[in-house]
Amino acid sequence: MILERCTVSRKTPLDGKVEITAPTAGHLRVLGDDFPISHAGHLGLAHLESLACTCAKAGGSGHTHHFIQSDLLRALIPGAVVVLVLDERNEAVSVE
Repeated sequence: MILERCTVSRKTPLDGKVEITAPTAGHLRVLGDDFPISHAGHLGLAHLESLACTCAKAGGSGHTHHFIQSDLLRALIPGAVVVLVLDERNEAVSVE
């Protein structure tokens, strides 16, 4: 199942995080604290992170940012658009 298409941040090579939407985070929560992730033939582990925030994105009101974090994501190129795909049978995520 395609979860979403997202643009890789300039920070991703540094912190291994890709920002995702709340609905995608909801789908991934069922996988547990750590879950398998793959990209370009490489396998690794990822986990969800959430950050309470008051940035200007929502006019200063409180909201939450959601991320997938994995060292595997450090290889992504800033500005690239990636597709996050959930393999429900194997309980894993692939980044294409």
